[in-house]
Order: sequence, then C-alpha cells, then structure tokens
Amino acid sequence: MIRPLILAATAAASLAAVPAMAKQSGWRPDQIGKEMSIPFIGTIGLYNFQADSDRGVWLQDQQRRWYYARIAGVCTGLPYALKIGVDTRFGGTQLDRTGILLVDGQRCHIDSLTASNGPPPKPKKVKKG
Repeated sequence: MIRPLILAATAAASLAAVPAMAKQSGWRPDQIGKEMSIPFIGTIGLYNFQADSDRGVWLQDQQRRWYYARIAGVCTGLPYALKIGVDTRFGGTQLDRTGILLVDGQRCHIDSLTASNGPPPKPKKVKKG
C-alpha cells in the first residue's frame, strides 16, 4: 500500500515541474532577440512551430529552443499551415535570415531569425454559466 502512494507522489511532483520546464527557452537572457541560425535543420528538421499571424512564426529546434522568424512581406498561408518546409539556400544545413519558409506552395522569405522565449501562453477559456 505504501508503494503506490510513493509512486503517486513522485508522479505528482514530476507533473508540477512540467510547466516550469516548458517556460524555459534554452537561451541565456542576453541571447533573446539576437540574430541566430538553426543548425542542422537541413538534416534533422524542426521539432515544432507556431504561426504568429501572416508575418512571423515561432520555430522550435530539436533541442527545444525557440526562434522567431519575421517574414519579409506577407505569408498568407502561414496562420493555417499544418506543416512548413524550409529552403536553407544553396543546400546548406542551417536556417538563418537568408532562408525561405515553404508554406502551401508559397515561398516566404525570412527577414530576421532571432532567439526567442517561444510563443506566449494561450489565454485560458472562461466557462460561462
């Protein structure tokens, strides 16, 4: 009987740590907002992404670090994209501000690529009634 309680307490402690870990960007505070490149994206790809309207997107690398790619102009399909591709230019393996995002047949040129804390948390839904 004691063993299940210990496991439950350990699981609860682990779950409590998840939100704190999720907020960590993997960057030092002095790196946030600085121009960066995403290494090895040509070989291992992205872990996640989240659009920020049609002018930018948060990209997450395989080490779970977030970047913000500001688009030069408008990328109309970005807010609705289920997947995106990257053109690293000239067959390179890293994505930087000279790269291109491929979204539903559209080529969206990156204007800047900076280290980020990731997308803001989604607002909590308020239950009515």
